[in-house]
Amino acid sequence: MTGNAVEDKRADRLPLAVRLLLERSPEFAAALPKLPKLREKIAGTLEEVLVHGDLVEDLELARAYAEYYCVPLIDAAELGGRLRADSAVARRVPELVCRQYFLLAFAQEGASLSVAMVNPGDREAVDQVQLATGCVISPVAAPLTVVEDMISVAFGERDMVKEISSSAVLDAAPPDEDGEFGSVVNLSRATPGGKDGHVVRLVNHILAEAVRTRASDIHLEPFENDVRIRFRVDGSLRELTAPPKATYVPMVSRLKILSKMDIAERRLPQDGAFTIRLGEKRVDLRVSTVPTVYGEKMVMRLLNKDAAPLDLKGLGFTDRQAEDFIEAIQSPHGLIFVTGPTGSGKTTSLYAALKILNQPDVNIMTVEDPVEYRFMGINQIQVKAQVNMTFAGALRAFLRQDPDIIMVGEVRDQETAQICMRAALTGHLVLSTLHTNSALGAVSRLKDMGIEPFLLGSAVRLLEAQRLVRRLCMACRAPIKVDATVRAKYGFAPDEVLYGPTGCAECGGNGYRGRVGVYEVIRISPALGELISGGAGVNEITAAARKAGIDFLFQDGMEKVRRGLTTVEEILTASEGH
Repeated sequence: MTGNAVEDKRADRLPLAVRLLLERSPEFAAALPKLPKLREKIAGTLEEVLVHGDLVEDLELARAYAEYYCVPLIDAAELGGRLRADSAVARRVPELVCRQYFLLAFAQEGASLSVAMVNPGDREAVDQVQLATGCVISPVAAPLTVVEDMISVAFGERDMVKEISSSAVLDAAPPDEDGEFGSVVNLSRATPGGKDGHVVRLVNHILAEAVRTRASDIHLEPFENDVRIRFRVDGSLRELTAPPKATYVPMVSRLKILSKMDIAERRLPQDGAFTIRLGEKRVDLRVSTVPTVYGEKMVMRLLNKDAAPLDLKGLGFTDRQAEDFIEAIQSPHGLIFVTGPTGSGKTTSLYAALKILNQPDVNIMTVEDPVEYRFMGINQIQVKAQVNMTFAGALRAFLRQDPDIIMVGEVRDQETAQICMRAALTGHLVLSTLHTNSALGAVSRLKDMGIEPFLLGSAVRLLEAQRLVRRLCMACRAPIKVDATVRAKYGFAPDEVLYGPTGCAECGGNGYRGRVGVYEVIRISPALGELISGGAGVNEITAAARKAGIDFLFQDGMEKVRRGLTTVEEILTASEGH
């Protein structure tokens, strides 16, 4: 067999779309080696991979199909005009068939139905339309993005939960990888056929949608006759379309399997973890279940290391706050406490500090519950109460490991507080968190735990409090009118421009996108240290800090309002008017 004959035989094995494009465009041959890797990353048809992978323009692919099958080519303007003239004809074909095969009916003459198709030669698609309508099908070629857009015009935005739940096509779970932190689920991979695949598709869709919307938590909640799915986005819970009640238990079972939980145990709370991969993104999920009267409620916390800004300016610190914070964490020893309620970003602030401190010449050890982000060069330990690996137990072990810097996820009890103090007084830098309403509230809290004031005054280097508030969408925020009384009350000048939420496609219509931190950073100067050592009350120490020019939560928040980052209402809610 000659060399040319071998090449011809290999070309015959290529998909039709690829052969057509190779014949039409020599440039396509140079891009062809990228196709196998793109097919792994992008779930969908070959046409989707070619177009969405930027290997070819969708119009070029449509022209190739039109010429090969000798069918007309329709563009966006003509297809849109036909739909406006007679939108009912599009709905003759079920939405699920249109979306699955990328086609749209747009005209009917007698028993003949004209259908715009991305691949006019797809016999299975034609058969499905004939079965649904009883018409003779006249295929017309159309670009992929045109068909996608017009399907949205005809049927509305895609409701995947409803679509998957009602699907009669059952797909099976792809084999999951095993990773260091449990199962690694590749959401970009297509699902082959099988008996329980509709549940897998539903779970995969919910997880992918959570990543797409930047959700921090997913709530799955059972009730008597239905279920509820909610995402926490920018601190607020948003409800999704709920699947049928019958799918709830299989969904939870699927997630429990991924999380390495006991699917037979439904009477006790359980914790687990797994990882999802979507394109280039890799997100860890911490999973928790609790039994309720109607079944198990499941909450999943999404931990996207790439999405978290780990520099102080990116978190929202002012120049002075960042300087004070960095100067304090570079102390050779002492205590640094980050305070605030659950979900205020305390751990992220500590990780930002560790990122600065993480150098080859220092030994950093952390004990956390849970370990949220993994860092190269930092020794991180997970609390395991069932084997007596507590914060206090880990700290005692740390002191025998020659540490320079210790990070404790949270000081919860007297024993942990005392070991932290001992470590700080013996030459170690200790960073931790406390649940208090203000930075100086940490002084009272530590006194309540039995720490002597004279030790606190000499050991504490910095106290920081923080809250997270919703950030205005920069794409649609708009100037607002503010009453003169309100301006005077909160110190805004009459000519200062303040902004409010509007709502656009960028932010999902609610006017906010993302969150920004509001902080109070208090360096413990010698004067403040003396007040703490002398047993002064919080009010006296606060007055001294204010006199030294420290901005507290309320003042920092109002400065962010002036900068157009958020609103007065957000700051009042976060700082309780302090």
